[in-house]
Amino acid sequence: MRRQAPIKRSSTGQRTIAGSKSADVANLDDRPLSIHITRDGKHLVVPLPYELWILGVSSFEVVRTIECANPEPSVSEGAKDGSLWIGGHHLYFGSVFSTALTKVGSKLGDFVDRVALVRPSVLCGVGATGEILFDVDKENPLHRRKVSERTVTGLVNLDGRALWADGSATAWLIDPDRPSGYTQLKLRATSPADVDAEGIAALGTTTTGRAILCARDGAVAWTGKHLRVEGERFPRLAARQAAPLACGGDERHVYVLRPKGLLQRFLVEQPKPPPEPALRPSGPGEEDSFVPLPEAEETRLQWPATCMLVLGTGHGAARIVLGGPQAEGMLGRLWRVDPDALTWQKVAPGKRTLVEPRPAEPEEASKRPDFTPTRSKLTGAPISALKVDAVLGADTSQVFVTHGHGALLERPVVRRNASDVLPGDALLLPAMVRFREGTARPALVLWPGTPDATREPPSLRWLAWADNPRGWIELVTPEIRKQGWSRADVFPLQVAVAAAPTVAGNREPIPDKWVDPELFAALARECKKLLKVLWEYF
Repeated sequence: MRRQAPIKRSSTGQRTIAGSKSADVANLDDRPLSIHITRDGKHLVVPLPYELWILGVSSFEVVRTIECANPEPSVSEGAKDGSLWIGGHHLYFGSVFSTALTKVGSKLGDFVDRVALVRPSVLCGVGATGEILFDVDKENPLHRRKVSERTVTGLVNLDGRALWADGSATAWLIDPDRPSGYTQLKLRATSPADVDAEGIAALGTTTTGRAILCARDGAVAWTGKHLRVEGERFPRLAARQAAPLACGGDERHVYVLRPKGLLQRFLVEQPKPPPEPALRPSGPGEEDSFVPLPEAEETRLQWPATCMLVLGTGHGAARIVLGGPQAEGMLGRLWRVDPDALTWQKVAPGKRTLVEPRPAEPEEASKRPDFTPTRSKLTGAPISALKVDAVLGADTSQVFVTHGHGALLERPVVRRNASDVLPGDALLLPAMVRFREGTARPALVLWPGTPDATREPPSLRWLAWADNPRGWIELVTPEIRKQGWSRADVFPLQVAVAAAPTVAGNREPIPDKWVDPELFAALARECKKLLKVLWEYF
């Protein structure tokens, strides 16, 4: 018997990322923003930053990816099966069967951050500066209302009407038949005064058409017939654990996804008990085994999730599709779970404490000053002017301080002692990274902070030294494409941070495995020796 000669493969230096063998998990190039299912039940549409992924529902096989210009695309299926309306800064039309996108309409910026098709030819858009009802056939607005700038936290289609929320305690319903007046929808237990924690932070629907409202303080409500609030729950949660990330439901439960992989579910209605013993077919001798279901339960997921889709009963036992980050948020993951197979624990019920409005103060009364320290201005060179050697050879006793807002590469940078950093300052941490394709490069970690200890801290952002042109770029999809790279070439990163100082502010923790001065120095020497990544010396 002749033995086959071994196949020799040349080494490319690229690290191999092991994929999952199960069809219940799909690896994505970026963190998923939301999950949608097409009307025919065959495809999942998953928006990622600057991209849409089309996957098979049962196999999780990637059918195609669609590039788009929106950092946070919103998706709604069109009247024709497979057609897609994509919102963001502009409105686009596409299809699950093609990678091409067509821009639609004009002067729609900040009106279509989120979109939902409420009628076969009527699209509702809600954005930072107002709402719009748009006739997609004639490409004309049917209704437009402009407001001062705000943040939109949700938009769903509710039986031919659009329900949206802007972070206040009230959600608003737009009826295309009567667009001049909006209908208010809020929890029954809502304070007369404006309370930030009672703001609606997420909206969703159940498979039976109920609307779900989730507030920042953890409160959950759902509607019944005629859009009246039918049920309310107030679980006891810590302030940073209460924020809802996504919600959905079926005929039995409402599911709410919260930070750190916490999934809660709330009973919509109890199943019908069996008939009285005397009326049963088997007679009165049969033991009564009916046990009421718990009103509220929670479980910890295998991985942290940020978005969710609850499928109908026709999609098998694993009918909850979850999406979240992996590899420290550099990549994404999609997986499905069977809610009946999870280990649930009962949730202690709570109660919302209502806040009465404060009595009006006399105009001459002095307002209490706010002594929270803030930094109004920094004087220094912009980030784009930072020299690589100045970053790599920086003294770790001081830190690079910049603003937490503004165009990233234009923000001024100064050196400060760690003790002088304010809670709202953003820091630049010197780092060396190795791309997945094998090249080591200088990098910067933007480490923003906030003085609010009750909110989730801002996310980390990455800058790396690019080739064409040579300079700092943010590692986001459009900049990666301009360099001729793909996200699969870049992520996940091997990271070595020179130091992670202890500073003021609520900040995302720096993983301990990143802080490695020896690896930082070794990658810097490798980068200089290979001369594959070049920069100007001073």
